[in-house]
This record gives sequence, structure tokens and C-alpha cells, in this order.
Amino acid sequence: MCCSCCGVTQQKVWVFGLGTFFAVFGLLAIICWPGFIDSEIMKALPLTPTSKTFEKWEELPIPVYVYMYLWNWTNAEDVQANGVKPAFAQLGPYVYREERKKMDLEWHDNGTVTFNPRRTWFWEEELSGGKQTDLITAPHLPSLAASNQMRNSNVFLKIMFNEALNANGGHLFVTHTASEWLFEGFFDEFLNYSMSLNNPLAPEIESNEFAWFLNRNGSKDFEGPFTVHTGVGDIKEMGEIKYWKGQNHTGWYEGECGRLNGSTTDLFVPDEPKEKALTIFIPDTCRIINLEFTGQSETIQGIKGWKYEITPSTFDNGQLNGNARCWCPLESQPDNCPASGATDLGPCASGVPMYLSADHFLYADESYGSTINGFNPNYDQNNFYMIMERKMGVPLKVNANVMITLYIQPDSIIDILKGLPSFYAPLFTTASRAEIDEALASELRLALNLPAIGRYTGVGFLCLGCILIAVGVLLTIKRKWYGQAEMDKLVLKDNEETPDEPEIAANVVERNL
Repeated sequence: MCCSCCGVTQQKVWVFGLGTFFAVFGLLAIICWPGFIDSEIMKALPLTPTSKTFEKWEELPIPVYVYMYLWNWTNAEDVQANGVKPAFAQLGPYVYREERKKMDLEWHDNGTVTFNPRRTWFWEEELSGGKQTDLITAPHLPSLAASNQMRNSNVFLKIMFNEALNANGGHLFVTHTASEWLFEGFFDEFLNYSMSLNNPLAPEIESNEFAWFLNRNGSKDFEGPFTVHTGVGDIKEMGEIKYWKGQNHTGWYEGECGRLNGSTTDLFVPDEPKEKALTIFIPDTCRIINLEFTGQSETIQGIKGWKYEITPSTFDNGQLNGNARCWCPLESQPDNCPASGATDLGPCASGVPMYLSADHFLYADESYGSTINGFNPNYDQNNFYMIMERKMGVPLKVNANVMITLYIQPDSIIDILKGLPSFYAPLFTTASRAEIDEALASELRLALNLPAIGRYTGVGFLCLGCILIAVGVLLTIKRKWYGQAEMDKLVLKDNEETPDEPEIAANVVERNL
């Protein structure tokens, strides 16, 4: 607009008009924009084949590192010979970069999607605190699992089993490299013998090789298919597990303890109250895990998140909370339930007395850690926690830290168990760690800041509009519009040329009266 091209009236129209427009636009932006943009973001979040959420869900865009710690049985021979207290040393970490991808996707009309999770691990030499060639002595799980199965058999069967065990590679402990224990595997004589028996009463043995994660690397079938809600139709169900392997209950634990719910850790319900606990299900743990709100916040990559972690009641078996008694296997209820602090994995491990807990038995009853030398729980190092941005439902940082142990008991007939103390032998600790990177964080910051950007833009337009209106009022009062002086001179000149017109008109009126 050029002031010299407009008259005073036009200038006033432009200034007051634009001022009013900017003020009204700014006010509407302040009032309406945050709600509008939040609504649009929530509409865009549900998982569909074309959504931005899908790109990051199908193949995780940030690196996940799995820190494997193996426990070396340092005095195994002395324990077997003399029954001394076992001693273990935690070695590692042996670090692997984990790539996750959803395979065999099948979309359903009820707002769910079914997929097979594939996880592939790559060795990270520079991040590791040990070599793959490190020699690790650990309990021989095949022999101990079979011995446990025979524990309550009659004497005759146990004697026969003991002879077969001794003649076919049965051991209390064995020594192999770290890579063999984890993924590579090693030939096991006792497993090979067991496969040849085809015993219908024993669990099916699929391989004569053994490793903690045998045949897991790169497999899309090992964990089994998940069906989760996409959020389409109900954003408050987004990421919720509906079925695993076609079932909505694991069958391992009774009631609510076996019911599938929560997230697979890849997708969470957005815009939940920060006080609400996070529920996750990891197949390897055989159970859901609740992470409780701590009230603590942490800023990561410029984004504020809230901390959720395990508590003393996470692995409770009913001692601290009566509702947690369902984590105790039915055959152990009501008087033989494990002490608080570890979950008996026997129901999902073919009866093998393995236990899930926090690393070093953090928060567990002292009856666990006191059975060996080597446990030294430390909150900062052993905690299982997640930093979560609740509005968008995005994990900012994850440290999923759990330990697997094997309960070993003496037996008067089975040679490898004679004279032993009862103890919890740590097998391995796994910690999955991930943190949001700058690329993903920048997208998240933009989405989180859009309401504020709109609000501040509205404030700017409102101020601009008010300033324009105020300037217009001031110019009107001061009569400082461009060309106002010339207009005032013309008006004054017109008034000087006709000064008596009012009086003449008045005299004419009087005479007529």
C-alpha cells in the first residue's frame, strides 16, 4: 500500500481493517490452534500402511544395543568336590547391535495388524567389555533340567537315569566360549543322546546343539506372531497386544497374570496420564512387566520425558501384594511360593527351575542372593527403566535389564548333584538399551512444539493488530495521517469563504416569521 496513493479515509480503512484482521486472526490462533493441531496429530498417529508411524514401527529407525553379561562359575570344581559356597563373576558386556523388523504383515478390518517380529544381532567389538573367545564356565542346563525332571521319581528310575547321565555326557558344569554360549552354539553329547531316545514323556528336543539364543539370530518365526491394535477407530488402544500366537492368555500363569496386555515396546498409547504405569510384554520373560511412575523427569535431546521403572513389587509372588499371588505356579500354591523378587519360569520352561529377576537380584528377598558369592545389587547399574514422552507415546530411553538364574538342589542318588548346597546359579543377564537419536528427536520436537508455535504466532498477530489499531487511533487524534494537513487546510479555507452563511440563514427565517 502506498500512502501517497490513498486518501485519509482509505488509509484509515487499511490500518484499522488490517489491525482488526490481525487481532481477530491472532485471537483465534491462540484459542483454536492448539486444540486443532493436537486433534490433527492424533488423527495422523494411528498405524496404517501409509502413515508416518508405520515407517518407524515396521523397522525401528534408532539403534538398539543388547548388552549380554555371562556369569562365570569360578569355583565349580571345588563346589562339586567339597560342597563349598558357589562363587560367580559377571563377565562382559558382550554387546550386539539389534535390528528389528516386522515381517509377514496382515491387516485386519477390526483395526488390528498381525506380524512376526524379526530380530537380528551384529557383534559390536568396540562397545564390548569382553571377547567372544572368552572362556565361560556355567551350569550344564541340559543335564540339570533332566535331573530336575527325575527328582521325584522312584529310586530305581533315578538309578537308571544316573547311569545313563554319567555315560552320555552328563555334567554339573561345562566350559565354552562366550560366542558359543550366546548364539553360535556347541555340540552337546547329552542332548544328542536324549534326541535318540524319543521319550514321549520328555520335552521335545529339536537340536543336539546348545546356546542361550540358539537359532534366534535373524529368525522371524522364533517368537511367534503378534496381533496388536493399530489405533484406527480408538487411539486409546494403539499398540495394545490382542493376541500372541493366536491366544490372548499365555496359559502359564493363572488369571490376570497370564492375560496378554500392554505393549510389545514398539508402540504405545499416546496422550496418557503420566501417572499411569507402563505395561510391556517380552516373550523371553514369559510375563508382562509393569513399570511404575517415579515422578522423576529427564530431558533427552531437548525433550522432557518421565521415568518409569521396576519396584520391589514387580517380581512379587503375593507376599507384598495379594493380587500378585497368581505369579506363583499352581503346583507351588499356597505354601511353597517363591520368595518375593523373582518369577518362577518353570511353567513356560518345561518345568526347569529357572527364575526371572532384576540383575543381581535387585529388590529381591535376601534368600536368593545369599546362596552364592558374586551378587552385588546396585540401583544405578541394575535398574530396569524407561524414559517416556507421554503425549506422543514415544520412548526416549530404554534400559531393559533382567537376569536369568537356575535353582540347583542336591540329590543323594544323582552323582552330579551329590553333596551340593542349594543355590541360585546366575546364567546370564541381558540389557536392551536404546536412546532416541537427533533425527527422530527433531521430528518429535516439531510435533510437540506445533501447538506452542501456533499459539505464539497468534500472540504475535494479536500484538501486531493491537499496535496497528493503536497507531490508527493515535494518528486520528493527532491528525497525522498522510495528507491530513492539506485536507484540514481545504476545510478551513472553505469555512473562511462562507463565514456568514449561518447568520444569513437565521435572518431569513426570522423575517419569514
